Parts: sequence; C-alpha cells; structure tokens
Amino acid sequence: MKISIKKIILGIAFLSVLSPSMKAQDKKELDIVFNSIKNNDYKSLKPLLDDYVKINANIPTGMNDMVIPQVLQQLQRPDSYTVVKKEKVGSNIRFETEYVYKGKKVNRNFEFNSEGKIIDLDILGDAKTVQAKSSIDHK
Repeated sequence: MKISIKKIILGIAFLSVLSPSMKAQDKKELDIVFNSIKNNDYKSLKPLLDDYVKINANIPTGMNDMVIPQVLQQLQRPDSYTVVKKEKVGSNIRFETEYVYKGKKVNRNFEFNSEGKIIDLDILGDAKTVQAKSSIDHK
C-alpha cells in the first residue's frame, strides 16, 4: 500500500488542528506550578518566576523570595488540575486551569512571557486570612 507524501502531510496537518495545542513543555511547567502549590515548595517554583511576577494587585512585585513562600503556606492543597484553555496574549501565553480542592473547582490563570517565565501567578483566590493575635488583653 503506497501512501503519498501529500497524504501524510495533509494527515499531520489535520491531526494538528484537532489535537490540543499544549506542548509537553507547557504541561511540565504547569505540573511544577501545581506541585509547588500542593507541596508548599517555593524552591521548585522559583526558576519559573519572572522577577516581577504579579500575584495580586495588592501585593508588591520584585519581592518573590519574601512574599511567595508566605503565600504558598496559606494556600489550600489542591487534589488535581486540568487545563481548560491556552491562548496567546501578545507575545505571552495564558493558561486557564481548573484546580480541584476536595471536590470544589476553582479557576486559576497563569501567564508566561516569551522567555517562559511566569508573569501572572493567579494563586491568591483561596488563601486563608491569618490575623495576628495581640499579647495585650483588651478589657
């Protein structure tokens, strides 16, 4: 059975349109983000982060080593995640993911710049509020 080069190329083009556009490298990076959140592991996440990664509008950028480990400590531990959507935003790539926490699903968005660094790390929606207790008793 002979198959022409033209048919092979058309077949590959057809399959590439039908298949998800997520590359293995994308999956690896998103797995690192997921496992870093699940295991409170800043060390694994750090190489993926842009120096001025945005976590939340109220949190200053440029202080990753001080801020992100504290944020990770406050997060719920996710059970799993799936990629809902991948889109190009200018020269960046934005992933919309769905994280599962004990049956509850939460959308998380992560944006990578053209250098593969995370510039938007959407992880604060489920952070616990921690209030410092005063040692002074107010009566």
